[in-house]
Amino acid sequence: MCDTERLCVRKSLLAGAGCGLFVKTPFFKGEVVCDYKSPEGIMATAEAMKLEDKSYLMRLGPQTYVDLRQHPSTVARYVNDCRDTSAHNAQFVKIPKEGRAEVVATRNIAQDEEVFVDYGRWYW
Repeated sequence: MCDTERLCVRKSLLAGAGCGLFVKTPFFKGEVVCDYKSPEGIMATAEAMKLEDKSYLMRLGPQTYVDLRQHPSTVARYVNDCRDTSAHNAQFVKIPKEGRAEVVATRNIAQDEEVFVDYGRWYW
């Protein structure tokens, strides 16, 4: 579950990245930070590939995609990839059967720290 009392969205520390997701209170390694889940549910590959803007599209598994482009209030969409593996502090744990991915802390995340994940080699 996403605890927005513990999270905030503000300008990312990454140049040119727009907004980022920051923690208001510490998260411990293994703790779920938030969910990457669309209120509209999932879409199949054919529908996902027709999207003009795939900036917020995530493949959860075979024939299972979620898109947060139209959902600015879903804070998980603001998680960035800083492309520096030493700075990554969370990961996406994909749960296709539930149509979501959890953002899980891979180490303790300090108050006011930005949440960074690895988008994967296919993103870049």
